[in-house]
Amino acid sequence: MAMKVTREEIGKDVLFAVEGSVDIATSPELRGELRLAVEQKRPRIIVDLAGVTFVDSSGLATLIEALQGTGRYDGKLVLCALGSTVLGVFQLANLDNIFKIAASREEALAS
Repeated sequence: MAMKVTREEIGKDVLFAVEGSVDIATSPELRGELRLAVEQKRPRIIVDLAGVTFVDSSGLATLIEALQGTGRYDGKLVLCALGSTVLGVFQLANLDNIFKIAASREEALAS
């Protein structure tokens, strides 16, 4: 399944709305977008996963790489609106304790 990434500038922050599957075939596109935001040292990078139906280990690795990147300059990576299937993957990998996960886009923007 295809993936779509929409980028939205919010002041100095950036929000990515992701739709579809984040897997071995599609994660390079998301990785490129996130890497650019990290290189720009955005104070906060928000990734809205409401439209994501599936994530595999390469998708998780992409998000972990972005988290490490923001950590190098004291930025924040916030994931939001994870569906139950995607949240389950994060919980299974014990990543729900590593990432800042907001229930909604509004909560992520307020954090």
